[in-house]
Amino acid sequence: MTLAAPGVAIAQPAADPDQFSDRTAEFIALGAPNALAARDSGKQLVLSPHGTRRSIVCRGNGVTVALYDCSQEDGLGWAPLHRTDTPVGEVWVYFP
Repeated sequence: MTLAAPGVAIAQPAADPDQFSDRTAEFIALGAPNALAARDSGKQLVLSPHGTRRSIVCRGNGVTVALYDCSQEDGLGWAPLHRTDTPVGEVWVYFP
């Protein structure tokens, strides 16, 4: 499933947590050497064939409103990322 996320090419997080904004810098790929320290460094984990090489957008601001409704650009559009609890913590899983 591909999502249309109009206006997602925003460089800075949106002031309105209901709007999509670029959150790529806040994610660490699950297989990265520093993945186990993600939570301690305030980062989110992502399990995706693209790692963090492709843009990740979410709603929420990560401070007063937790991130939600995240998607990753996959060359064909936007694929949803599903948040799931795992033994290593919360992971956003690529689910096209």
